[in-house]
Amino acid sequence: MSVNIFVDSYGGNVIGAVADGEKLLEYRIEKKNKTVTIGSIFKGRVENVLAGMQAAFVSVGLARNGYLSATDMLMDKTELVGKVEIPSILNLKEGDEIMVQAVKDPAGNKGVRLTSNVSFAARNVVFMPTIDFVGVSRRITDEKTREKLMALAESIKPKGQGIIIRTAAENSSKSEIKRELNLLIKQYEEIVEKFNSSRAETCIFEEGNVAIRLIRDVYNSKIDKFIVGDKEIYGSVLDYAKRIDVELKKKLRLYDKKVDMFKFYGLEKEVSALLSNTVQLSSGGYIVIDKTEALISIDVNTGKYTGSDNLEDTVFTTNLEAAEEIARQLRLRNLSGMIIVDFIDMESEEHKEKLLEVLASNLEKDREKCTLVGMTPLGLVEITRKKRRRESASMLVKSCPYCQGTGVIQSNDYTVMRIRTGLLDLFADGYETAIIDLNIEIADYILAKKLLQKDVDKIWKGKRIYVIPHKTYHQHFFLIKGDNERVIELPDNAVLLYS
Repeated sequence: MSVNIFVDSYGGNVIGAVADGEKLLEYRIEKKNKTVTIGSIFKGRVENVLAGMQAAFVSVGLARNGYLSATDMLMDKTELVGKVEIPSILNLKEGDEIMVQAVKDPAGNKGVRLTSNVSFAARNVVFMPTIDFVGVSRRITDEKTREKLMALAESIKPKGQGIIIRTAAENSSKSEIKRELNLLIKQYEEIVEKFNSSRAETCIFEEGNVAIRLIRDVYNSKIDKFIVGDKEIYGSVLDYAKRIDVELKKKLRLYDKKVDMFKFYGLEKEVSALLSNTVQLSSGGYIVIDKTEALISIDVNTGKYTGSDNLEDTVFTTNLEAAEEIARQLRLRNLSGMIIVDFIDMESEEHKEKLLEVLASNLEKDREKCTLVGMTPLGLVEITRKKRRRESASMLVKSCPYCQGTGVIQSNDYTVMRIRTGLLDLFADGYETAIIDLNIEIADYILAKKLLQKDVDKIWKGKRIYVIPHKTYHQHFFLIKGDNERVIELPDNAVLLYS
């Protein structure tokens, strides 16, 4: 199977995905005008210092103050090899203006988490201007390669500053790595100038869009194609490729078909599956993922799979398949925190050891730090996964108005995404007019936000789209009908989309 990266946009959202054939490995969706992106840098003002907690609250111009801890570092040191002295960040007083970087998204009533040790990542190297440090990613395991890269890092590291050689550098030349480092150094110098000329409580640097971050975090020589469905994003990726990576330019594709990109490549069902807490295994077994305030629990079941006459072998086969799928789902759904897995009970100690081995090897594929704690006396497997961003499904669902928030339904944005896919299909079938019956709130949302304006102006130019709002429709329910008649009978509340 070929591994591809996909990026598309609709309305005010950008969607990024990584897929192996028709199997999703990663899925990201975020607002184009998102207030905070991990990696963004601010000129902040210290509001108050909590000496006993070795922390401070910093105003950065957001709804809530950010939290700055003495122990907060952008990179997790357990992932690196090298020695580093972290400078104290709490020789601070109220009113001080400092440069800080977002390391964790706001959650609930908590503000963004910050660090004063800013860093800048490219595909091959991370530049840390405030820390004197040299490191190599632990994912590079060959000792000779590690020694070679460590020596290279020492030779190009700016005096008094730090760099980390990333996993992708294993297959990159010294000139490539040095070129990237020089670009990061120049970027930092420009940010320092902006810091000096900006007022406090201002964002002075924003991370690139989803596409650029996927290049930095995911793209490597094993990626077959980088497919983009938005011309503006395609242009930004093309510009990046010209400056940074000529090979990427060869793999870059602009998607221009009339059918929704994710549907065309067979990924639509995988996206929809993110809304369910049950994941089917190819053997007939399944896993159930449940989230509570304290932890995430995952239950493994044999389901329809009966396997061989030997129950132990049947259970072992199901557990091994579940271990691979659980590691994929953690990454795909971006689940984090404390995770408890209830595998099906096995008698064989050899099978238990093999299961943990398979789970560990699959967790190693995750870029976020995962720790396999082990198996408890009750047979439960404990995992921890570092949290940085929100769960993938959080943009696809919202609190349900029909059950007072005890459950979830599809979000407005995901419903509009499905409507757009339906319209693409309908117009691809040759219809000139589309009539959409839908919930009144979703109709108002589409009209007020003009979420489909770009498509109407460009790919649906000359088409007629009528919206008929209904108070009795559930928010996720809609009907799309096609018509080629010159004269159409419509109810009085029908609205021509963006006339």
